[in-house]
Amino acid sequence: MGIFARSPYIITINEASQEGSKIDLFLWNGTGAAPASPQYTLSKLIPATNNLNTYYNISPYIREYITWNTRQTPYNTYSALNTEQWCNVKVNRYKLSSGVYTFLDTISGKAFDGFGYYEEGYNPALTYDILHEEGTFYYAYDSNYDPSSNIDYRAGFVALNSGTGWTYKYTNLNTGATNTGSITNSSLREVLRVYPSYYAAGNKLEILNSSNTVLWTATFKPNLNCRYEPVLCDFVNKYGAWQRTWFYAASNNSISYENTEYNLMQSSFPNYNTLEGQRKVFNTNGKKTIKVNTDWVDESYNELLQQLMLSERILINNYPAKLNTKATELFKNINQKLINYQLEFDFAYDIINSVI
Repeated sequence: MGIFARSPYIITINEASQEGSKIDLFLWNGTGAAPASPQYTLSKLIPATNNLNTYYNISPYIREYITWNTRQTPYNTYSALNTEQWCNVKVNRYKLSSGVYTFLDTISGKAFDGFGYYEEGYNPALTYDILHEEGTFYYAYDSNYDPSSNIDYRAGFVALNSGTGWTYKYTNLNTGATNTGSITNSSLREVLRVYPSYYAAGNKLEILNSSNTVLWTATFKPNLNCRYEPVLCDFVNKYGAWQRTWFYAASNNSISYENTEYNLMQSSFPNYNTLEGQRKVFNTNGKKTIKVNTDWVDESYNELLQQLMLSERILINNYPAKLNTKATELFKNINQKLINYQLEFDFAYDIINSVI
């Protein structure tokens, strides 16, 4: 069970004759056992005798255990997902009756820094915890840059919580050649989006269960017509996992600055030094901004764009950034024409180092 902590995740207790309830909330990172004691114990009394429902939103507590201080850029390894980017959740539920708490059951699962849309209702869950949209995606490719040594040209990965007997299958888009492999059972893994020897052609990636039923499919194609240097963008997607994309059309960099101005008292008077001036500034610093264009995309790009605009963690060319574009029209294809989106990002740091 995947829990998406950027949306409320509600635990409900509604038992006959209860006077109140409580939950013990256990949170921990990694693959070890649950801690002996809960990180939080929350309790409530019922609102009224004719309304026994008690609700607990555990999402804010979960987010304390997820951080985005690292970013993975695998090329030919299928590694475990970084343990700081998800956490284990265990909830013991109790009802209160006659002043005594009675244990009811345990809810457990893996939590991610993702979210659900309003239209999906409360506590949305995936059928399979594959933390990436299906569809067709493009990656930057240039035969002059070997992705084995240049991380900016690596196609990224799909994060997933595997079941027993799951496998991956790559199909070369030019030759039809395939490559398959097993995924470690019941673990959070990073599956490469593009098989290393298929970069020039691209591939279809399928995730299959133990019965060889396809659970998830996406196609990854190289962009072979980059007229400009592509701008790399890594962001945390709707499902709470890193996702990689590029902006292929023209980009423009700019800087702005701000400071505080004050009137200067002359060091000598009335015979003042004309080189001193009457005004000075201090606390001068600046920031960088980049405007990017997606190049021509079709309507299916809208979901990726929406997830990017709602992301709270973005890297542009390997540096932290925040999206400055607050609104955009989600265009639809008209007479098979394609769409270009322009976005503006502020780099999320001062030009002059001011870290203290």
